[in-house]
Amino acid sequence: MYLLSRQAIYDRHKNIVFWEVFLRHEETERYPQNLDPLNATSIAINLLVELGIDKVGGGKLVFVNVPAIFLEASMFDLISPEQIGIELVENKSITNQTYEAIGILLKRGFKFCIDDFGFERIDYLPILNKAHFVKIDIKNNPYNLIELKEVISILKSLKKGTVAKNIETEEDYKIAKEIGFDYFQGNYLSAPILLKDTRVISYLKSTLFKLYKAIKEGDLKQIAYILERDVGAAYKFLKFANSALFPKVRKISTLEEAIVYLGFDNIVKFAIILALSEMFAEGKEKEYWQRALYRASLSEKLAEMYSPDLERKAHIAGLFSLSREIFGREPKDVASELGLDKDIQDAFEKKSNEISFILSLVELLEDTTDPKFIEKVAKILNTTPEKVQSAMEKAREESEVIVGEFS
Repeated sequence: MYLLSRQAIYDRHKNIVFWEVFLRHEETERYPQNLDPLNATSIAINLLVELGIDKVGGGKLVFVNVPAIFLEASMFDLISPEQIGIELVENKSITNQTYEAIGILLKRGFKFCIDDFGFERIDYLPILNKAHFVKIDIKNNPYNLIELKEVISILKSLKKGTVAKNIETEEDYKIAKEIGFDYFQGNYLSAPILLKDTRVISYLKSTLFKLYKAIKEGDLKQIAYILERDVGAAYKFLKFANSALFPKVRKISTLEEAIVYLGFDNIVKFAIILALSEMFAEGKEKEYWQRALYRASLSEKLAEMYSPDLERKAHIAGLFSLSREIFGREPKDVASELGLDKDIQDAFEKKSNEISFILSLVELLEDTTDPKFIEKVAKILNTTPEKVQSAMEKAREESEVIVGEFS
């Protein structure tokens, strides 16, 4: 499991002017070993979108490490140049298409920073004129102090902002200031901060492929059908719908409402977010997915018996009722964050209403086979025990089929 960290970049007056974000492994809290830079970038951007770029940056530019070959990816449609800066790393695969992509991103307003700059690195020189900032490791570079001061002087004459990284001691900081750097980054000034609530939310393996097919066919109802059967993907979608990319979405009773509200083009962007995450539910997590689907289906079926106009709300409530187990967050917090209907939020806050009543019945029925108990529930719903038993069996069968089909 990967988490996101951020580290401040300071100006000469020790004011925070930018942030840089990077991944940490949940267990070691260090950069994941043997993780491809392309995958690292994908996961980091996915986490940023889920967490909320505005929350991470607090109004300041957030730099993300991006391999040059990734600049051509359409995922930059998902983020704002007012919020995200691009720090170029792994630049050995620069092509004409890369230059064209940089040109397009520059026109959109993105700021570029070259990491580990050096004039001796030929691969950097063609893109130097396009960069706004260059970053140099104060401890690991090929220059002595006199040469480094000359390099900074040349870069300033080219109107490039200069960032000294790896500032680990007071002496490092003093030297970097004397040499003439504009900005400073390192543990001496502030260590990386591990951001909270940044788990990569998994989804079932074939959801992405089914979603692509539905998008290709332009079938919005099928898109809703697919998302309703994968709590991880549904969470990601509602998080996307409530991100800073869109005006505030009104309270959501069904996924289909949110899909219609956002429109087809934004559904395509959401599919890109799923593709970026590259994480699929397995093992215990998959068991929780199946239980969530069972609860969603049974909630809908019980609502049909009790109050048919509540079927879709009950389905959504059942789907997110296991948020604590799946996302590590309380259902009421997830419901609020995702802008779910007030009836659903109230139910998750344990307030008495029809949705909370249906959920309580679902939780009681989930693990029982006692005919007497089922008979009592049937009496409450003013129906027959056979219908309640049938609803339970169909919900179980549907959840098993869906997990099997979508895995």
